[in-house]
Amino acid sequence: MSDNPGPPKSPISGERMAAASSDLDEQSRLQLAHELCMNENLEMSMPDPNSIVGHVKQIVHRAFWDSVRAGLQQSPPDYEHSLRLIAEIKGILLDLVPAQVQRAKDQINEVMDIELYKQQIENESFNLQGVVKFVVELMLGLCAPARDTTIRSILSQSDPVEVFREVFGALDLMRLDMANYQLRSLRPALLANSVQYEQDKFRSLLANNPATLDRTKMWLASTDKRMRESGQPVSPSTLLNNAFIRVIQEEVDPIPETIAMDISRFITIARELSAVVFSAATILVLQTGVGPALQQDSFANKVRVTVYQLCSDELISHPRDILPNITEKLIDIVRETITARPLRDEECQNIRGMLSGLQSPSNPVYCLLWERAKQFFTSLCSGVVGSVPAGFSVCSADVQGVASKYTHLVSYNRGVFGPFYADIISEITSSQQAAISAS
Repeated sequence: MSDNPGPPKSPISGERMAAASSDLDEQSRLQLAHELCMNENLEMSMPDPNSIVGHVKQIVHRAFWDSVRAGLQQSPPDYEHSLRLIAEIKGILLDLVPAQVQRAKDQINEVMDIELYKQQIENESFNLQGVVKFVVELMLGLCAPARDTTIRSILSQSDPVEVFREVFGALDLMRLDMANYQLRSLRPALLANSVQYEQDKFRSLLANNPATLDRTKMWLASTDKRMRESGQPVSPSTLLNNAFIRVIQEEVDPIPETIAMDISRFITIARELSAVVFSAATILVLQTGVGPALQQDSFANKVRVTVYQLCSDELISHPRDILPNITEKLIDIVRETITARPLRDEECQNIRGMLSGLQSPSNPVYCLLWERAKQFFTSLCSGVVGSVPAGFSVCSADVQGVASKYTHLVSYNRGVFGPFYADIISEITSSQQAAISAS
């Protein structure tokens, strides 16, 4: 038998566990800082009560509040749970009071004296309503004006259990308000140093775990291989441009570490660009196939808006997934545009036939427009400001809008991870040269 009582020890050393915990903290700070920089409207929110976690939480809380109620309904009342709740409320209030307002902290400690409450309970002189009134008045002094009505309504409650529930609900909202205020306060200072901050944090993670860049190396090496096999000239700039285009053109698996925090943004850009290109392709196919009756800009704009609206559902990864639905809507638009006569059945079938070609990922019209958009994006990332590509005249504002999001994201990423990319590309180049020398 072991001489050391207690649970079995983990085979992972304490030092390794501490390092892993530290890495998680660093990663969390890095992600929060990045989100603050990329999303000016970032706010924390309350968890969804209708989620699975929310339902479980409600069940657990219901059981707890039932036990609190049972204690208070005894004769004499059992205040054990209530005192624990008051102590927790006290701790939250102390956290909400600004550090420099020591007087308020002293008042909380003086009035909400748990040991004093215990003595009052023993002497049957404990006044729960008096405690609640003090807490509510203090909360009103600390909360945002928008929370006043919610907090004042607590005083109208006669059920002590409901009072506790509402106090904790209001405190949760106040903590949320405080957290979002702190986020807003941090953002200006963080923006001024964001690139260097994120770079330093990532370098710290890399020092603890050199394998942190393995997936990024695979991503750049496979892009380099594709470019060389297709005869494209390879330089650090063209390699990175092609690597980033791959992220919005296909599913890159595994996801490189350096873009993991932005993968949802790249996916959104890919969806938006697909809708723009698909819309432009649809307009070209219809105007070419049906003829002069559909050449006016008003028709093209209706097609554009319709495709965007139908593709707005986040569950739709590409417009071709709902092509039959898009086709029928566009036939209605053609019918509204050609007012001189009714649209014949055979003409509707002809339109369906023309648009059905867009179902194929290799459709020549779609592929041509996609290549033009890709070259436009790549040029912008290289610092070359060109005009909107041919075929996108009606969708010019849309393609420019998506391009702006893409170039901002890529530029920021390269600013943060540029030194790491340079080292990886240097390794790839050295390997290529060694292979050439060996052959």
